[in-house]
Amino acid sequence: MNATVRYRDFFHGMFTWISGLSEAENAGTLDDIHRFWAADARIITGGHVRAAGIEELRKHFGVYPQQYEEVEIREPYYTYLESADEVVIEYDILIRGRHDAGAADGGDTGRQEFRVMAIFSITDGRISEMRQVPGVKAGDA
Repeated sequence: MNATVRYRDFFHGMFTWISGLSEAENAGTLDDIHRFWAADARIITGGHVRAAGIEELRKHFGVYPQQYEEVEIREPYYTYLESADEVVIEYDILIRGRHDAGAADGGDTGRQEFRVMAIFSITDGRISEMRQVPGVKAGDA
């Protein structure tokens, strides 16, 4: 297989899983998390650790059904680059909060669209780290 697209199907599956988490029956089970994330994985946003380890990841993703009526990660991606076990993806994420407290970026509960740039490190076939910059409203990018 061409090394430049070795992980594309993996990320399609993970982003499909994340997009479905707003449905209560899909709420971040440990088995699903383990399919994509290493036991000691970290999510870092804007230089701050948002989740470290599988239990924090489970909490991070487990709030989706309560906070979000809809989450959609758009494909095709704006940018998709692989180099060895590092993957860079630039994508749009659409979010509709269930209530004001669940709205992204302090916005209202209406549908919001953000552009995200993320760098993923892969270890033994799972994400060991995701470093992302805070999204800008799509259209502003």
